[in-house]
Amino acid sequence: MKKITSNGFHTSSIIIGFLATLMIVFPALVLKDSETSYTGLQIAFGHEFASLGPWASGEIKFNPITLIAYLLPLVGSLLLLFTKKGYLSSTVIFLIAAILLFLTPQFTVVTVTVLGNANEIDVNWTYGIGLIIAASLSVFGVMVGMARISKQA
Repeated sequence: MKKITSNGFHTSSIIIGFLATLMIVFPALVLKDSETSYTGLQIAFGHEFASLGPWASGEIKFNPITLIAYLLPLVGSLLLLFTKKGYLSSTVIFLIAAILLFLTPQFTVVTVTVLGNANEIDVNWTYGIGLIIAASLSVFGVMVGMARISKQA
């Protein structure tokens, strides 16, 4: 019975990590009072949302912190997959991912360029479903890791 419980924690942590990383393809940020949304991929790698030729453009800049935040649950899962006792490290990685995912709107930089003058603008973001699920799964990964650590002690 002990082996089944141990494998249950192990398998659930791996599934949680892969699902959290998969949420990068779903809407991460939504403009407040609008239905315009951007996926985690667009937020992480940058996205040009408006272009009027050489006169004006608007873009979301490349965001390495968001990219790291989405990849950390995968790293935590792979750590568990390839090591026997990586629960403490995996739990810390899931915790860092959850914190970074919740802070994604603060790290997202939007610039508007008009006649060659680039200006950063403040955007009121709301959390999209993909970001909420990814952050929640990361928190759940922390809880599973803490449960496994407490069972081990």
